[in-house]
Amino acid sequence: MKPGASIRTSVRTGLRTTADPKVVLNSQILQLAQADLFQAVEAELLENPALERIDDEFQPLTREEILKHVAPSELRPSGDTWEANRCRPTDDSTPDWIELAASHDSLWDHLRAQLLTMLPAESRTLGLYLIGNINERGYLTTTIEEAALDCGVSLEDAEAAIDALRSCEPAGVGAYDLRDCLILQLQRPQTDAERLARQILRSHWDELVQRNTRSLRHRYKVADELIEAAFDVITGLNPFPGEGFCAHNVPQVSERSIGAQPDVMLSFDEYGWIIEIPGPSPLNLRVDRGYEDRYWELQGRRQGAKDEKRHITEYVDRARHFLSALNSRRETLARVAKYLAERQEGFVKTGDYKFLQNLTRVEMAKDLGLHESTISRATNGKFIQIATGEVVSFDVFFKAALRVQRMIEDILASENPDHPLSDQDIADRLAQKGLQVARRTVNKYRDRARMLSSHKRRVA
Repeated sequence: MKPGASIRTSVRTGLRTTADPKVVLNSQILQLAQADLFQAVEAELLENPALERIDDEFQPLTREEILKHVAPSELRPSGDTWEANRCRPTDDSTPDWIELAASHDSLWDHLRAQLLTMLPAESRTLGLYLIGNINERGYLTTTIEEAALDCGVSLEDAEAAIDALRSCEPAGVGAYDLRDCLILQLQRPQTDAERLARQILRSHWDELVQRNTRSLRHRYKVADELIEAAFDVITGLNPFPGEGFCAHNVPQVSERSIGAQPDVMLSFDEYGWIIEIPGPSPLNLRVDRGYEDRYWELQGRRQGAKDEKRHITEYVDRARHFLSALNSRRETLARVAKYLAERQEGFVKTGDYKFLQNLTRVEMAKDLGLHESTISRATNGKFIQIATGEVVSFDVFFKAALRVQRMIEDILASENPDHPLSDQDIADRLAQKGLQVARRTVNKYRDRARMLSSHKRRVA
């Protein structure tokens, strides 16, 4: 539980907030990559008769065709069974297209596979919302209160779903901060050192940060060896479980980009930056005219045609919200792309990783006046085509490790195979490019990129 959560206990009973369907849908649409978005649009076109793709040969639905969807099933011809199922309202507030939104192997896919099997069906939207608020480090960027408000659930339900998320793998995921993350990884201590490590994390964080072993030894009345063992346990934990998962599954930036569809395309001319958002556009969709006309006809009626009015209103509102979510996604991605083009202009124009500046999603969110979770949804699992034509992951802009790794790859690619470079040689060349990296750090990044050491790369 997040620190301080206990003070809310007295006001929780019976409290349930009302969700704004547009907020929930906007969040879900924003986090979809281009390929998934295409599937979401196609699925919504099948599910919602009030949404249509703009076509030059368009013929609006007649009132009779609309009524066919809401008339009692026994009055319909047997051949209309598919149409009836297609348009039948469902008690599940989660759109069916979420099932079809297949995506790349990632931390968020990994969490979906676990969390959605742990939650009841009615909490599915809440689960997806929480996963969408996990940043690339694996930390949760929303609070219990925000989750309850945005998803229209009680504080108890929101807290239960967050607890379930925090029990998922990788260990430490769903934490609120570094300290919480480390404690989560010691939920079930097995040894004296692990039990002491957990107690130090919970109660004596300052002494830990200062590595004040003398004070800790005095507090716990234990031998120096046990204190050191507890410190070893803590240093062996993963401070950023999300990054570890992503690095394990997708070790090289260049590999991630092969065949990737860009969610944003950047180019420039004499007038400035040109930002394109490929994929489904709200300009190619609209509310069916037959449904739109009937919607306004029924608004002034107080009696009669209740089933028809409920059907029309439900699907017209759903179509409008879907179009609004598509438009919101495009606007947010455009803002993000414009910011990156200006902030990382050298890299975006040349593709040279030495021009990348240190940047975090938190900093970007602050500069744009957006929530960190919005930046995470807009960039996680997505790709951007820079002005050189190269397609790269958005992660490139936020992870210094990827910058170093790519520069090392470039150096090794140009080395003489008869005289492979040592780690110190590579560190020296990085220094010439303005990047100070220790030799042992070079070795670590080379191992992460699955590259052979210099003696293994030597040609016999």
